[in-house]
Amino acid sequence: MITLSPITVTKASGEQEHYDESKLTKSLASSGLSVDVAAQTVEYLKSHMKPGISTGDIHEHISNFLKENAPVNNYYNYGLKRAIMDLGPSGHPLETIVSDALNSKGFQTEVSVIVLGKCVTHEIDVVAKKDNRQFFIECKFHNGPGVKTDIQVALYTYARYLDVKSAMEQGHGTEITYLPWLVTNTKVTSEVLDYAGCVGLELTTWLYPKNNGLADLIIASGLHPITLMYHIPRYKIQQLLVRGIVSCSRLKNAIDEHSVSDILTREETARALEDIKTICKS
Repeated sequence: MITLSPITVTKASGEQEHYDESKLTKSLASSGLSVDVAAQTVEYLKSHMKPGISTGDIHEHISNFLKENAPVNNYYNYGLKRAIMDLGPSGHPLETIVSDALNSKGFQTEVSVIVLGKCVTHEIDVVAKKDNRQFFIECKFHNGPGVKTDIQVALYTYARYLDVKSAMEQGHGTEITYLPWLVTNTKVTSEVLDYAGCVGLELTTWLYPKNNGLADLIIASGLHPITLMYHIPRYKIQQLLVRGIVSCSRLKNAIDEHSVSDILTREETARALEDIKTICKS
């Protein structure tokens, strides 16, 4: 018989559930923490638990602990999901990161492409080409936790794909295989999973497919968002985002080209380069 904790946790949706230590341990492990660090983190959190504590407060306690007590990459990878959400409210930075990540995997990509469909014109978030395959990618961005991408988004993505595919095949033949792809930075509903499997809609969520979700893609390509860099003031982060500098990799290139010296001081630049070297794989 499973004994439920008497402490309740308030989720981002407002829903309350009993605190589940095993669920937290699993979540920590999925962010790349070692077994020892995960255990230490859970033990630390026990002293801060109180009835009705929010998931946001739990996240803050864990982030503070990892920042002070764990290898720095543990802190950055744990905070990755929240950092992606902090890129908002616009979804354009996510499109740029997805595009850059696919480039690192050998795709040729374009962002915000106007494509003529059979019936109407569409703006596709990312068009990605590799070999004889061309993907039309919809990037669904959410800037708050607890929100799932629903079936309406999947239906919309697939309907646009069908219209574009029809025009492409009519104009260019069938030598290239045209495919639909939905990428989101959160979870999806079970309906979306069922629908995607039924119609052949490529689907990438934060942790799906297993070991190849959006989080895995970002970590593997070293495209951590600049919103992870807590040494840079928030208002300067916003200035960088306006210029399209959304990832540590892009920031490194901008520093090398001396194109952000009007935003970052020498001290901030030096600290940023140290952080980039630490958190970015490439």
